[in-house]
Amino acid sequence: MSDISENVVFKKDSGEELDINQKYVGLKTRPDGIMTVNFRSPEDEIIKIKDFFEGFRSSEPINFDIGETGNIECYFKGISPLLEKTNETGSNYFFLSVTLQELKEYEEEPQPGGCCF
Repeated sequence: MSDISENVVFKKDSGEELDINQKYVGLKTRPDGIMTVNFRSPEDEIIKIKDFFEGFRSSEPINFDIGETGNIECYFKGISPLLEKTNETGSNYFFLSVTLQELKEYEEEPQPGGCCF
């Protein structure tokens, strides 16, 4: 059995959280730290997702944790329009995309004349 949980948890600085099963979440990352989080879910789940992200301001901090593996710190960049689609079996599902910018910590360059172990 795996120690990684099946959920992704998004957290606002206010303490408000969105806990969603990872089967509804897709993540695409770019080398520049921009991440697109795609949500594909039934209507009841997508309403919770939309309500959570719609209140964000551009550049507002947000953390998310995939399967309890540790927080990833980001800034909110934007949200797409909510789309209703039909899959190959004829069932409806909903799609929403959120863009985040990962906070990167850059290592400082070693200073000349520093300590030498």
